[in-house]
Amino acid sequence: MTQRKAPLVWVVILAVSAGFFLLCLAMGEQWINPFQASGQDAMILWELRLPRLLTAFAVGGLLALAGAWFQVLLGNPLAEPYVLGVAGSASAGAVTALMWLPDTTWVMSAGAFAGAWLGIVCVMFFARSGPDKMLLAGVVLAAFWSAMLGLLLALLPEQTLFRAFSWMMGDLSLTEVPVAVLLATWGGALLCGLFLSRALDILLLGERHAEALGVDVRQLRQRLLFLASAVTALAVTAAGTIGFVGLVIPHLMRLLLGSLHHRVLPASATGGGVLLMLADTIARTMIAPAELPVGILTAIIGVPVFLFLLLRRPS
Repeated sequence: MTQRKAPLVWVVILAVSAGFFLLCLAMGEQWINPFQASGQDAMILWELRLPRLLTAFAVGGLLALAGAWFQVLLGNPLAEPYVLGVAGSASAGAVTALMWLPDTTWVMSAGAFAGAWLGIVCVMFFARSGPDKMLLAGVVLAAFWSAMLGLLLALLPEQTLFRAFSWMMGDLSLTEVPVAVLLATWGGALLCGLFLSRALDILLLGERHAEALGVDVRQLRQRLLFLASAVTALAVTAAGTIGFVGLVIPHLMRLLLGSLHHRVLPASATGGGVLLMLADTIARTMIAPAELPVGILTAIIGVPVFLFLLLRRPS
């Protein structure tokens, strides 16, 4: 993409994001105009819908940033937190916590955070063997966590099954992580990514070229792995298992803006948030007053894209 086109693309991205934000804010079991709301409608907008939208935006942006980092880290456009098994290990941690501790959202969130880090440590063990083995290990570990999850669900008390299933399929209504924490993490993660953007661009040329140009590849990979793992753990803790946001959005932004990370990362952080806001809005309005798990919608979008990228990727 030429330098002359970049500002226009950014204007379009920001305008579309603002439009979708207002649309999602207005949509619900009943349509509410954000500019004319008063009384009970204003309470619904600003105390219920707005915090949930901001949570969806932050979680989606964190997942997209993690996906972009994992793709550079592994040198593979198909890498993302869901595919690497981190989401599966977090789900197993949440269900394990529900088995042994009181049935509360905080217990489930703490178990998810511990499970996410356990999955990350397992993947990191294979990182020393190279990116290809790390990705393969992640896929195999995802299958292992899925099997463990099935076993744990079979042993779970009946009264906690609904909560576990809702969280496993992605549910923003269950989060108890403060919105301010999520937004602050979103901003901090984006700043860290921008600080490393030049090194990430050089790493795309290959490890040998990067080292020749003065980049400490080993240290960069360690930083990337820590950042991607930390934001994934927080996002999964807040919203449950939501897959493929980290796959679809970074790839789309690279198509629109090119491969330079000072463009890709802010666009991914914004685009991931907008995608999850839209998906969550559709999930809570499609069969209102009931809700669909948002993770189902992101999977419906993400699986075809994953298969398309897999077919396009040279063998």
